[in-house]
Amino acid sequence: MFRDKHKDENYFREAYDFNIKAFQDMESMKPEVPEERMGYFYSPQSMYSKELVFMAYSLGKSNDEIFKWFKISLHYYLLSYASHESIYDLINYFSLAVLFEDRKEEFIEDIETLFNKYMTFVDEGEQLQEDYIEFLAMYLLRGERVNFHSHLEYLNLMGDTADSIIEAQKFWYYAHSEAAWYDTHKTEDAYYGYWSFDTAALCKIRGIYDERLKDLDYFPYDLLVQKDR
Repeated sequence: MFRDKHKDENYFREAYDFNIKAFQDMESMKPEVPEERMGYFYSPQSMYSKELVFMAYSLGKSNDEIFKWFKISLHYYLLSYASHESIYDLINYFSLAVLFEDRKEEFIEDIETLFNKYMTFVDEGEQLQEDYIEFLAMYLLRGERVNFHSHLEYLNLMGDTADSIIEAQKFWYYAHSEAAWYDTHKTEDAYYGYWSFDTAALCKIRGIYDERLKDLDYFPYDLLVQKDR
């Protein structure tokens, strides 16, 4: 089932095929990349595969397909992650990890290593501290549900009820006006879908599965309510 509301299915199929080819072409070059230049290899591979996660969900691909690209992208992101990264990307990776929690044995070591790197950069003043990242990490790594106060105000407005999620989700898109992907649906080739994995992860942790959520803009309901849940 095609899910996007901004571009048609043909646009996404072409973009999906392009990214897969670009990823595979880069992957074929991996044996030739000198060790000291691997950072230049990891970063684009993380980007291509991250965009494939979003596009796969937009196209209605299987959860297995989405998970495959998430796991690949997470690993390459971990390898390329340096200081002063966008908190939006970090939140997305940890949020997707929560949504795929049932398979976390396949990626939890990467999540733990990424979180440790993030905390090191925070302690050194080289990364913006974001409570929601720590909230997600503590849930994944320790099974704890700690309090948080996010820089993204809509997350602070979300309580333990579906009504609070529905109301706060109205602000999700506009709260990301500084994100690199903001308004990319107005371009011809830079858009790969808008999906609030962060909101869905919070709903999963708090046990909110109200069917009204499926009608919210940008809400990845089919990842929240997976058939094997």
